[in-house]
Amino acid sequence: MFKKIMVTVAVAALLSMSAAPLAWAQQTSAAGPTGSAKANVPSHLEFSMDTVKKMDSTQGETDPWNQGVAVDPPEFDFGVLREVYDTNPTSQTYGQFLYMKGKFYYYVLLIASTSGRRYKITETGTQLTGPGGALARESVLLVPDYQWVDTLGGIAQGAPPTGAYLGPVASATPLSESLVYQSDINGQGRIVRAIVAITGPPAGAQYPFNYSLGYNGPSPGTGGSQQFYTQWKPVPLSQKGGDYTGSVTFTLVLN
Repeated sequence: MFKKIMVTVAVAALLSMSAAPLAWAQQTSAAGPTGSAKANVPSHLEFSMDTVKKMDSTQGETDPWNQGVAVDPPEFDFGVLREVYDTNPTSQTYGQFLYMKGKFYYYVLLIASTSGRRYKITETGTQLTGPGGALARESVLLVPDYQWVDTLGGIAQGAPPTGAYLGPVASATPLSESLVYQSDINGQGRIVRAIVAITGPPAGAQYPFNYSLGYNGPSPGTGGSQQFYTQWKPVPLSQKGGDYTGSVTFTLVLN
């Protein structure tokens, strides 16, 4: 009888517990380790691309991506200058000497890296001197160029950023410096072209203009802000023969 009573009491206790279960809180989040995060991005001021392509004018080369020869270290050897005469029979200057033209001209392809800071690209050069003194500063030309279809990361770069612009056609051996490109305030990187040449205009034309057009315009190929350089001077037939040497330098600077 004693054992039976003990069993009955135990069962009653279990039934009482199952009838009133404990309630548990529904937790949805918990805090873990917390600390500050930090990384240092170094500031850059450099040309991430600065390619010089030697183009052969006698072969009609005009595409610096698929034609020409990369020159490294850079040099600007225009070769033996050729005499150019007016071959238009309807021209008033038909048969007359027009100017001297280099066999070679150069495309300089530039991308600036400035850590998001406003920058400009300039060019300076020393006058080409030789047996006959110096070639006119205005005979060695710098033609800034921007092409919408040039690709960055496989994508066409499109229009220049708002506030960015090219410098005008100018001397490549100026007294001070010639502007190639002024960036926007955020210093966005773009492919900028610069042509360096000893050449001249077509007969009867105002020279020079952007060789391949299509920059700074409302859409590709429109011509945009076409620049003229009225100070151009030819290398004359009277220039004494021989080698003439100087230098060409491109500079990236924050502004």
